[in-house]
Amino acid sequence: MTRHFPKDFRWGVSTSSYQIEGGARDDGRGATIWDTYCDTPGKVANGENGRIACDHYHRWAEDLDLIKNMGAQHYRFSVMWPRVMPDGTGAVNEKGLAFYDRLVDGMLERGIDPWLCLYHWDLPQALQDRGGWANRDIVGWFGDYTDVIARRLGDRIKAWVTFNEPNVVAWVGHEEGRHAPGLTDPRAAMRVAHHLNLSHGRATRILKDICPDTPVGFVLPMHKAYTLPHRHEQDAHLIGLFEDKWNGVFLDPVYKGYYPDSVMERMEPHLREGDLEAIHQPVDFQGLNQYFPSYIEATEGRAWPFKHAEPPRYFRRTEMGWAIDGRCFYQTIKILQNRYGNPPIFITENGGAFLDLAHKDGQINDQDRIAYHSEYLTALLDAVEEGANVQGYMPWSLMDNFEWAYGYDKRFGLVHVDYKTQKRTPKASYDFMKHIMETNSLS
Repeated sequence: MTRHFPKDFRWGVSTSSYQIEGGARDDGRGATIWDTYCDTPGKVANGENGRIACDHYHRWAEDLDLIKNMGAQHYRFSVMWPRVMPDGTGAVNEKGLAFYDRLVDGMLERGIDPWLCLYHWDLPQALQDRGGWANRDIVGWFGDYTDVIARRLGDRIKAWVTFNEPNVVAWVGHEEGRHAPGLTDPRAAMRVAHHLNLSHGRATRILKDICPDTPVGFVLPMHKAYTLPHRHEQDAHLIGLFEDKWNGVFLDPVYKGYYPDSVMERMEPHLREGDLEAIHQPVDFQGLNQYFPSYIEATEGRAWPFKHAEPPRYFRRTEMGWAIDGRCFYQTIKILQNRYGNPPIFITENGGAFLDLAHKDGQINDQDRIAYHSEYLTALLDAVEEGANVQGYMPWSLMDNFEWAYGYDKRFGLVHVDYKTQKRTPKASYDFMKHIMETNSLS
Protein backbone atom coordinates (compact mmCIF):
# COMPACT_ATOMS: atom_id res chain seq x y z
CA MET A 1 0.00 0.00 0.00
CA THR A 2 1.27 3.47 -0.91
CA ARG A 3 0.21 6.55 1.03
CA HIS A 4 0.82 10.03 -0.28
CA PHE A 5 1.78 13.16 1.64
CA PRO A 6 0.05 16.48 0.83
CA LYS A 7 1.26 17.78 -2.52
CA ASP A 8 2.90 20.87 -0.96
CA PHE A 9 4.55 18.87 1.84
CA ARG A 10 8.11 20.03 2.52
CA TRP A 11 11.05 17.70 3.14
CA GLY A 12 14.24 18.71 4.90
CA VAL A 13 16.93 17.56 7.27
CA SER A 14 18.36 18.89 10.54
CA THR A 15 21.71 19.29 12.29
CA SER A 16 23.16 21.57 14.98
CA SER A 17 26.34 23.61 15.12
CA TYR A 18 28.19 22.18 18.13
CA GLN A 19 27.34 18.61 17.13
CA ILE A 20 28.91 18.79 13.67
CA GLU A 21 31.01 21.90 13.08
CA GLY A 22 34.26 21.30 14.94
CA GLY A 23 36.72 24.07 14.17
CA ALA A 24 36.80 24.92 17.86
CA ARG A 25 40.03 26.87 17.63
CA ASP A 26 39.57 28.25 14.14
CA ASP A 27 39.07 31.86 13.10
CA GLY A 28 38.42 33.39 16.51
CA ARG A 29 35.60 31.20 17.78
CA GLY A 30 34.91 31.76 21.47
CA ALA A 31 34.33 29.04 24.07
CA THR A 32 30.86 27.56 24.60
CA ILE A 33 29.32 26.10 27.73
CA TRP A 34 29.62 22.70 26.04
CA ASP A 35 33.38 23.10 25.73
CA THR A 36 33.47 23.63 29.48
CA TYR A 37 31.02 20.82 30.22
CA CYS A 38 33.01 18.36 28.09
CA ASP A 39 36.19 19.31 29.96
CA THR A 40 34.55 18.44 33.28
CA PRO A 41 35.51 14.85 34.22
CA GLY A 42 32.66 12.37 34.20
CA LYS A 43 30.16 14.50 32.31
CA VAL A 44 30.52 13.10 28.77
CA ALA A 45 30.99 9.47 27.73
CA ASN A 46 34.62 8.56 27.16
CA GLY A 47 35.68 12.13 27.92
CA GLU A 48 34.78 13.13 24.36
CA ASN A 49 34.00 16.60 23.04
CA GLY A 50 32.87 18.52 19.97
CA ARG A 51 36.14 20.23 19.11
CA ILE A 52 36.42 18.34 15.82
CA ALA A 53 33.05 16.53 15.63
CA CYS A 54 32.25 15.99 11.92
CA ASP A 55 34.63 18.77 10.81
CA HIS A 56 31.69 20.39 9.05
CA TYR A 57 33.45 23.75 9.40
CA HIS A 58 35.83 22.60 6.66
CA ARG A 59 33.67 19.98 4.90
CA TRP A 60 30.42 21.90 4.62
CA ALA A 61 30.32 21.76 0.80
CA GLU A 62 30.45 17.94 0.83
CA ASP A 63 27.69 17.86 3.42
CA LEU A 64 25.48 20.21 1.43
CA ASP A 65 25.95 17.95 -1.59
CA LEU A 66 24.63 15.06 0.49
CA ILE A 67 21.55 17.10 1.36
CA LYS A 68 20.97 18.07 -2.27
CA ASN A 69 21.44 14.52 -3.53
CA MET A 70 18.88 13.27 -1.02
CA GLY A 71 16.33 15.63 -2.50
CA ALA A 72 15.76 17.69 0.65
CA GLN A 73 14.15 21.04 0.00
CA HIS A 74 15.39 22.78 3.12
CA TYR A 75 18.04 22.43 5.79
CA ARG A 76 17.61 23.40 9.43
CA PHE A 77 21.03 24.32 10.76
CA SER A 78 22.10 26.46 13.71
CA VAL A 79 24.52 29.31 14.18
CA MET A 80 27.05 29.03 16.99
CA TRP A 81 26.69 32.22 19.01
CA PRO A 82 30.36 32.37 20.19
CA ARG A 83 31.62 31.82 16.66
CA VAL A 84 29.93 35.07 15.70
CA MET A 85 30.30 36.95 19.00
CA PRO A 86 33.11 35.30 21.00
CA ASP A 87 32.22 37.12 24.23
CA GLY A 88 28.48 36.87 23.63
CA THR A 89 28.15 40.66 23.44
CA GLY A 90 30.10 43.49 21.88
CA ALA A 91 32.62 42.73 19.15
CA VAL A 92 31.47 40.71 16.16
CA ASN A 93 33.85 38.13 14.69
CA GLU A 94 33.87 38.77 10.94
CA LYS A 95 35.51 35.42 10.15
CA GLY A 96 32.76 33.60 12.00
CA LEU A 97 30.05 35.45 10.15
CA ALA A 98 31.83 34.79 6.87
CA PHE A 99 31.55 31.05 7.48
CA TYR A 100 27.78 31.29 7.71
CA ASP A 101 27.76 33.52 4.63
CA ARG A 102 29.48 30.74 2.71
CA LEU A 103 27.21 28.09 4.16
CA VAL A 104 23.98 29.93 3.34
CA ASP A 105 25.16 30.83 -0.17
CA GLY A 106 26.14 27.19 -0.67
CA MET A 107 22.62 26.09 0.19
CA LEU A 108 21.04 28.54 -2.21
CA GLU A 109 23.41 27.52 -4.99
CA ARG A 110 22.15 23.94 -4.54
CA GLY A 111 18.49 24.88 -4.40
CA ILE A 112 18.22 24.25 -0.64
CA ASP A 113 16.21 26.66 1.52
CA PRO A 114 18.16 27.77 4.63
CA TRP A 115 16.23 27.38 7.89
CA LEU A 116 18.36 29.15 10.49
CA CYS A 117 18.13 28.27 14.17
CA LEU A 118 19.58 31.00 16.36
CA TYR A 119 20.20 28.88 19.45
CA HIS A 120 20.88 25.15 19.72
CA TRP A 121 22.46 25.05 23.20
CA ASP A 122 25.98 26.45 22.59
CA LEU A 123 25.85 29.53 24.83
CA PRO A 124 29.09 31.55 24.97
CA GLN A 125 30.96 30.61 28.15
CA ALA A 126 31.64 34.31 28.67
CA LEU A 127 27.90 34.85 29.18
CA GLN A 128 27.57 31.84 31.47
CA ASP A 129 30.25 33.46 33.60
CA ARG A 130 27.83 36.40 33.93
CA GLY A 131 24.91 34.18 34.98
CA GLY A 132 23.86 32.80 31.62
CA TRP A 133 20.15 32.16 31.09
CA ALA A 134 19.51 32.74 34.79
CA ASN A 135 20.49 36.42 34.37
CA ARG A 136 17.59 38.49 33.02
CA ASP A 137 20.09 40.64 31.11
CA ILE A 138 20.40 37.77 28.66
CA VAL A 139 17.15 38.87 27.03
CA GLY A 140 19.00 41.94 25.77
CA TRP A 141 22.14 39.99 24.91
CA PHE A 142 20.15 37.51 22.84
CA GLY A 143 18.33 40.36 21.14
CA ASP A 144 21.61 41.99 20.13
CA TYR A 145 22.90 38.67 18.77
CA THR A 146 19.64 38.16 16.84
CA ASP A 147 19.98 41.62 15.32
CA VAL A 148 23.52 40.87 14.09
CA ILE A 149 22.48 37.60 12.42
CA ALA A 150 19.30 39.02 10.90
CA ARG A 151 21.06 42.01 9.35
CA ARG A 152 23.87 39.89 7.92
CA LEU A 153 21.99 36.81 6.70
CA GLY A 154 18.33 37.80 6.70
CA ASP A 155 18.14 38.57 3.00
CA ARG A 156 18.76 34.88 2.24
CA ILE A 157 17.10 32.99 5.10
CA LYS A 158 13.80 31.27 4.25
CA ALA A 159 12.66 30.55 7.83
CA TRP A 160 13.82 31.49 11.32
CA VAL A 161 13.89 29.27 14.40
CA THR A 162 14.56 31.21 17.59
CA PHE A 163 15.24 28.28 19.92
CA ASN A 164 15.72 24.57 19.73
CA GLU A 165 14.27 22.74 22.73
CA PRO A 166 14.17 25.47 25.37
CA ASN A 167 12.63 23.01 27.83
CA VAL A 168 15.76 20.86 27.61
CA VAL A 169 17.90 23.95 28.22
CA ALA A 170 15.89 24.77 31.34
CA TRP A 171 15.12 21.39 32.88
CA VAL A 172 17.98 19.14 31.74
CA GLY A 173 20.69 21.81 31.85
CA HIS A 174 19.66 23.72 34.98
CA GLU A 175 17.54 21.33 37.06
CA GLU A 176 18.85 17.84 36.29
CA GLY A 177 22.45 18.77 35.46
CA ARG A 178 22.74 16.26 32.62
CA HIS A 179 23.49 18.95 30.02
CA ALA A 180 25.59 22.08 30.06
CA PRO A 181 25.91 24.13 32.17
CA GLY A 182 25.28 21.19 34.49
CA LEU A 183 23.33 22.95 37.26
CA THR A 184 20.86 21.34 39.67
CA ASP A 185 18.80 24.27 40.89
CA PRO A 186 15.03 23.84 40.34
CA ARG A 187 14.18 27.44 41.24
CA ALA A 188 16.83 28.80 38.89
CA ALA A 189 15.50 26.48 36.18
CA MET A 190 12.09 28.18 36.39
CA ARG A 191 13.80 31.55 36.01
CA VAL A 192 15.77 30.22 33.03
CA ALA A 193 12.54 29.00 31.41
CA HIS A 194 11.00 32.46 31.74
CA HIS A 195 14.09 34.19 30.37
CA LEU A 196 14.12 31.82 27.40
CA ASN A 197 10.50 32.71 26.69
CA LEU A 198 11.24 36.42 26.99
CA SER A 199 14.22 36.01 24.67
CA HIS A 200 12.06 34.20 22.13
CA GLY A 201 9.55 37.06 22.23
CA ARG A 202 12.24 39.70 21.80
CA ALA A 203 13.95 37.83 18.97
CA THR A 204 10.62 37.32 17.21
CA ARG A 205 9.95 41.07 17.24
CA ILE A 206 13.45 41.84 15.94
CA LEU A 207 13.19 39.29 13.14
CA LYS A 208 9.75 40.54 12.12
CA ASP A 209 11.08 44.09 12.02
CA ILE A 210 14.17 43.29 9.93
CA CYS A 211 12.75 40.43 7.81
CA PRO A 212 8.97 40.99 7.81
CA ASP A 213 8.24 38.44 5.09
CA THR A 214 10.23 35.53 6.55
CA PRO A 215 8.36 33.05 8.79
CA VAL A 216 9.45 32.73 12.42
CA GLY A 217 8.86 29.86 14.85
CA PHE A 218 10.52 27.88 17.60
CA VAL A 219 11.15 24.20 18.18
CA LEU A 220 9.86 22.22 21.15
CA PRO A 221 10.40 18.52 21.95
CA MET A 222 6.92 17.84 23.24
CA HIS A 223 6.31 15.05 25.72
CA LYS A 224 3.14 12.97 25.83
CA ALA A 225 2.97 11.36 29.26
CA TYR A 226 1.72 7.90 30.19
CA THR A 227 1.45 5.99 33.43
CA LEU A 228 2.68 2.46 33.91
CA PRO A 229 -0.30 0.10 33.51
CA HIS A 230 -0.13 -1.23 37.07
CA ARG A 231 0.13 2.29 38.55
CA HIS A 232 -2.49 4.10 36.53
CA GLU A 233 -4.95 4.81 39.34
CA GLN A 234 -2.39 6.35 41.69
CA ASP A 235 -0.37 8.24 39.03
CA ALA A 236 -2.89 9.41 36.41
CA HIS A 237 -3.42 12.75 38.16
CA LEU A 238 0.24 13.66 37.46
CA ILE A 239 -0.03 13.51 33.66
CA GLY A 240 -1.38 17.05 33.35
CA LEU A 241 1.30 18.57 35.59
CA PHE A 242 4.06 16.72 33.73
CA GLU A 243 2.82 17.96 30.35
CA ASP A 244 2.33 21.48 31.72
CA LYS A 245 5.97 21.52 32.82
CA TRP A 246 7.46 20.13 29.62
CA ASN A 247 5.07 21.59 27.05
CA GLY A 248 2.80 24.20 28.56
CA VAL A 249 5.48 26.38 30.18
CA PHE A 250 6.75 27.15 26.67
CA LEU A 251 3.65 26.83 24.49
CA ASP A 252 0.98 28.48 26.64
CA PRO A 253 2.56 31.94 27.00
CA VAL A 254 3.27 32.09 23.25
CA TYR A 255 -0.13 30.83 22.05
CA LYS A 256 -2.41 31.87 24.94
CA GLY A 257 -0.61 34.69 26.72
CA TYR A 258 -0.29 33.04 30.14
CA TYR A 259 1.42 30.21 32.00
CA PRO A 260 -0.48 27.06 33.03
CA ASP A 261 -2.24 27.46 36.39
CA SER A 262 -0.39 24.42 37.73
CA VAL A 263 3.02 26.15 37.48
CA MET A 264 2.09 29.75 38.30
CA GLU A 265 3.13 29.54 41.94
CA ARG A 266 6.62 28.49 40.82
CA MET A 267 6.79 31.06 38.03
CA GLU A 268 5.33 34.13 39.75
CA PRO A 269 8.57 35.20 41.53
CA HIS A 270 10.18 35.71 38.12
CA LEU A 271 7.33 37.60 36.42
CA ARG A 272 7.34 41.36 35.88
CA GLU A 273 4.66 43.60 34.50
CA GLY A 274 4.45 43.28 30.73
CA ASP A 275 6.37 40.00 30.52
CA LEU A 276 3.49 37.87 29.29
CA GLU A 277 2.60 40.44 26.64
CA ALA A 278 6.25 40.43 25.51
CA ILE A 279 6.23 36.64 25.11
CA HIS A 280 2.80 36.46 23.46
CA GLN A 281 4.05 37.15 19.92
CA PRO A 282 2.44 35.46 16.90
CA VAL A 283 4.54 32.69 15.37
CA ASP A 284 4.23 31.45 11.81
CA PHE A 285 4.88 27.77 12.50
CA GLN A 286 5.59 25.36 15.33
CA GLY A 287 8.64 23.12 15.14
CA LEU A 288 8.05 19.75 16.79
CA ASN A 289 10.75 17.32 17.88
CA GLN A 290 9.46 13.95 19.01
CA TYR A 291 11.22 10.65 19.63
CA PHE A 292 9.60 8.54 22.37
CA PRO A 293 6.77 8.26 24.93
CA SER A 294 7.35 9.54 28.48
CA TYR A 295 6.31 7.17 31.25
CA ILE A 296 6.08 8.72 34.69
CA GLU A 297 5.38 7.65 38.26
CA ALA A 298 4.85 9.45 41.54
CA THR A 299 7.81 10.20 43.76
CA GLU A 300 8.62 12.16 46.89
CA GLY A 301 11.50 14.35 47.94
CA ARG A 302 12.02 16.00 44.54
CA ALA A 303 11.23 19.41 43.15
CA TRP A 304 8.31 17.88 41.21
CA PRO A 305 6.08 15.03 42.45
CA PHE A 306 6.91 12.72 39.54
CA LYS A 307 9.89 11.03 37.96
CA HIS A 308 10.59 9.28 34.69
CA ALA A 309 9.84 5.55 34.71
CA GLU A 310 11.10 2.76 32.49
CA PRO A 311 8.53 2.07 29.75
CA PRO A 312 6.86 -1.37 29.69
CA ARG A 313 9.07 -4.13 28.38
CA TYR A 314 6.95 -4.85 25.33
CA PHE A 315 8.33 -1.78 23.52
CA ARG A 316 11.18 -2.06 21.06
CA ARG A 317 14.01 0.29 22.02
CA THR A 318 16.64 2.36 20.29
CA GLU A 319 20.28 2.35 21.37
CA MET A 320 19.39 5.31 23.60
CA GLY A 321 17.02 3.03 25.49
CA TRP A 322 14.08 5.05 24.18
CA ALA A 323 10.82 3.22 23.51
CA ILE A 324 9.63 3.23 19.90
CA ASP A 325 5.99 4.26 19.72
CA GLY A 326 4.42 5.81 16.63
CA ARG A 327 1.11 6.07 18.50
CA CYS A 328 2.76 8.60 20.85
CA PHE A 329 3.95 10.63 17.85
CA TYR A 330 0.39 10.76 16.52
CA GLN A 331 -1.02 11.79 19.91
CA THR A 332 1.60 14.51 20.35
CA ILE A 333 0.74 16.05 16.99
CA LYS A 334 -2.91 15.97 18.05
CA ILE A 335 -2.07 18.05 21.15
CA LEU A 336 -0.97 20.89 18.87
CA GLN A 337 -4.05 20.40 16.72
CA ASN A 338 -6.56 20.33 19.56
CA ARG A 339 -5.07 22.57 22.27
CA TYR A 340 -3.08 25.19 20.36
CA GLY A 341 -5.20 26.06 17.37
CA ASN A 342 -3.64 23.63 14.86
CA PRO A 343 -0.73 25.87 13.78
CA PRO A 344 1.43 25.00 10.78
CA ILE A 345 3.60 22.18 12.14
CA PHE A 346 7.02 21.15 10.89
CA ILE A 347 8.58 18.03 12.33
CA THR A 348 12.08 19.37 12.90
CA GLU A 349 13.56 16.26 14.55
CA ASN A 350 12.55 12.62 14.61
CA GLY A 351 14.80 9.60 14.43
CA GLY A 352 16.54 6.78 16.26
CA ALA A 353 20.01 5.74 17.32
CA PHE A 354 20.81 2.20 16.29
CA LEU A 355 23.83 -0.09 16.15
CA ASP A 356 24.96 0.51 12.57
CA LEU A 357 27.22 -2.32 11.45
CA ALA A 358 29.02 -2.00 8.14
CA HIS A 359 29.01 -4.94 5.70
CA LYS A 360 32.24 -6.15 4.13
CA ASP A 361 31.61 -3.78 1.24
CA GLY A 362 31.37 -0.88 3.69
CA GLN A 363 27.64 -0.37 3.23
CA ILE A 364 25.33 0.03 6.23
CA ASN A 365 21.95 -1.64 5.91
CA ASP A 366 20.21 0.05 8.85
CA GLN A 367 16.81 -1.60 8.59
CA ASP A 368 15.97 -0.73 12.22
CA ARG A 369 16.15 2.96 11.38
CA ILE A 370 14.07 2.46 8.24
CA ALA A 371 11.43 0.64 10.30
CA TYR A 372 11.47 3.49 12.84
CA HIS A 373 10.89 6.19 10.23
CA SER A 374 8.22 4.08 8.53
CA GLU A 375 6.29 3.73 11.78
CA TYR A 376 6.51 7.40 12.67
CA LEU A 377 5.72 8.65 9.16
CA THR A 378 2.67 6.37 9.12
CA ALA A 379 1.53 7.94 12.38
CA LEU A 380 2.14 11.41 10.91
CA LEU A 381 -0.06 10.59 7.92
CA ASP A 382 -2.78 9.33 10.27
CA ALA A 383 -2.76 12.71 12.02
CA VAL A 384 -2.76 14.62 8.73
CA GLU A 385 -5.77 12.66 7.51
CA GLU A 386 -7.58 13.83 10.66
CA GLY A 387 -6.83 17.47 9.93
CA ALA A 388 -3.51 18.07 11.67
CA ASN A 389 -1.68 20.88 9.88
CA VAL A 390 1.67 19.12 9.44
CA GLN A 391 3.51 20.74 6.55
CA GLY A 392 6.98 19.19 6.62
CA TYR A 393 9.35 16.61 8.05
CA MET A 394 13.07 16.71 8.84
CA PRO A 395 14.68 13.52 10.12
CA TRP A 396 17.32 13.71 12.80
CA SER A 397 19.93 13.70 11.64
CA LEU A 398 21.69 14.21 8.35
CA MET A 399 24.75 12.45 9.72
CA ASP A 400 26.19 10.83 12.80
CA ASN A 401 27.50 13.47 15.18
CA PHE A 402 28.52 14.40 18.72
CA GLU A 403 25.51 13.31 20.73
CA TRP A 404 25.95 15.58 23.77
CA ALA A 405 26.58 13.67 27.01
CA TYR A 406 26.70 10.39 25.06
CA GLY A 407 29.73 11.54 23.08
CA TYR A 408 30.13 9.59 19.86
CA ASP A 409 28.62 6.31 21.10
CA LYS A 410 25.15 6.91 19.67
CA ARG A 411 24.50 7.28 15.96
CA PHE A 412 21.34 8.90 14.58
CA GLY A 413 22.56 9.76 11.10
CA LEU A 414 21.24 8.88 7.67
CA VAL A 415 24.92 9.22 6.73
CA HIS A 416 27.64 7.32 8.57
CA VAL A 417 30.69 9.30 9.69
CA ASP A 418 34.04 7.64 10.32
CA TYR A 419 35.37 9.98 12.98
CA LYS A 420 39.00 8.99 12.32
CA THR A 421 38.95 9.71 8.59
CA GLN A 422 35.81 11.90 8.39
CA LYS A 423 34.60 9.74 5.51
CA ARG A 424 30.86 10.07 4.87
CA THR A 425 28.93 6.95 3.81
CA PRO A 426 25.19 7.18 3.10
CA LYS A 427 23.29 4.39 4.85
CA ALA A 428 20.34 2.41 3.53
CA SER A 429 18.09 4.84 5.44
CA TYR A 430 19.51 7.70 3.34
CA ASP A 431 18.29 5.95 0.18
CA PHE A 432 14.98 5.19 1.89
CA MET A 433 14.42 8.86 2.74
CA LYS A 434 15.61 9.91 -0.72
CA HIS A 435 12.91 7.75 -2.31
CA ILE A 436 10.24 9.20 -0.01
CA MET A 437 11.34 12.76 -0.78
CA GLU A 438 11.39 12.11 -4.52
CA THR A 439 7.96 10.44 -4.62
CA ASN A 440 6.33 12.34 -1.73
CA SER A 441 4.89 9.01 -0.65
CA LEU A 442 5.39 6.15 1.79
CA SER A 443 5.13 2.60 0.55
